[in-house]
Amino acid sequence: MKTSRAAFFFATAEEAASAFYSAFEMCDIQLMGAVWASESVSCLHPNSMPLLGRDEVLESWQHILSHANPPIIHVELIEEIIRDDLVIHVVIERLAESHKPDIPISMVLATNVYVREKAGWRIAQHHASTPPVIEPFESDFEVSTTLQ
Repeated sequence: MKTSRAAFFFATAEEAASAFYSAFEMCDIQLMGAVWASESVSCLHPNSMPLLGRDEVLESWQHILSHANPPIIHVELIEEIIRDDLVIHVVIERLAESHKPDIPISMVLATNVYVREKAGWRIAQHHASTPPVIEPFESDFEVSTTLQ
């Protein structure tokens, strides 16, 4: 039996964020659908084109969650911007397999935008990308270990 989206109330942006990542970890499309805003929704998965609109976004999550082994996701909040009805989280997501929770298999940088609707806080935008490969720093000068 499907539960109505209205049955889910997230009193804070943090509750909505927790529900978003719980839905991802449990591969729960019903909860994932409940946590997304009703309008002005977009999503950018790593290495993909932007998805615009609630239907397109939820279709992508349906595909992802129905083909995934439930992951373990460690989320590190890098920055939080708070306005009246808007909260932005910049995070690092470290994904691991459920049978090896301490060994990350991928890392994603993400920006999540949460909005306050009449029915509580919801996620309106999720922009995720893989981090750049950073080359080791090479200096043009030599480091001396002797003091002069």
